Amino acid sequence: MPEHIQNLPPKLVSKNYFAYLPENQLCAAWGCTVTALGHTNIRPGSSYPPQRHPDDHHFTWESGRIIDAFQIVQITRGHGMFESARTEGAQPIEAGSLFLLFPSVWHRYAADPRVGWTENWVECRGRAFDTALASGALNPEHPTQLANKDLAHVFNEIHAWAARDPLANQGVISALSLQLLALLLRDATPVNSNQEAKLIQRAMMLMLERSHEPLNMPQLARELNVGYTRFRELFKAHAHISPKQYHLRIRLDRARDLLRNTDKPLKEIAQLLGFHSAFHFSYQFRVTQGLSPRAWREQARLPQRQNQPARTGIAG
Repeated sequence: MPEHIQNLPPKLVSKNYFAYLPENQLCAAWGCTVTALGHTNIRPGSSYPPQRHPDDHHFTWESGRIIDAFQIVQITRGHGMFESARTEGAQPIEAGSLFLLFPSVWHRYAADPRVGWTENWVECRGRAFDTALASGALNPEHPTQLANKDLAHVFNEIHAWAARDPLANQGVISALSLQLLALLLRDATPVNSNQEAKLIQRAMMLMLERSHEPLNMPQLARELNVGYTRFRELFKAHAHISPKQYHLRIRLDRARDLLRNTDKPLKEIAQLLGFHSAFHFSYQFRVTQGLSPRAWREQARLPQRQNQPARTGIAG
């Protein structure tokens, strides 16, 4: 048995449990609220699903069901079948795989009664999952995939926190479910697309390192071993902004920091950030911020001055 499973409390790998949790405003702000979770060991010959869930979670293979949330179901032992309205017929589910259930999509699944299975599941609602679905990163037509040790580790962490107190630890469990989502999206990303993303991340890092100087974008593209036209296309596709606009945004972010927290004159800030002149810096700043650097500095420092404690003299 893997070490990370051996170290869990015994009941997490030997006893069934389930928990249903309320909506949570703080979790909702993070983009993910876990509203149900469980660990179930289905023995050979037993009915499925067990007769212990609320009506909206119980179903039969003949009828299937529709839910209004996302569920991630991991199978660690045994095998069975899964089918949904968005798949072509029933699909075999083996140990070491998982499948996703989508809101408003009819589905059904069951363990093979001859062997049973062990399932871990977590039900989530929230903006993070909705966004992943809307962007196509999660696809109801491809709901199954192989699990891995990273996903298994996160599920074990979820069970460990639930064993202590699922309601008190709902925030931690929801944050871990966001980690599950991130791992699912990582594993679902095509290799070519992942390589492109790494190239753009490398470009962004170089721009951050060189935010103090004018940047020759064709030269940067050559450093990254890609043609400038292709580099620009990839950058806009991943960052939704051109490389030059992104580099300018970084420089202006640093400019705001210097204006707010230092007394450096505008000419020196312009030089530090690689602008051709104080006039060029002021023009770019006004276009994006709607204020001149000097006016922005005054406005940004006003709350600081108001919150500073009054100075007191020391008697000599």
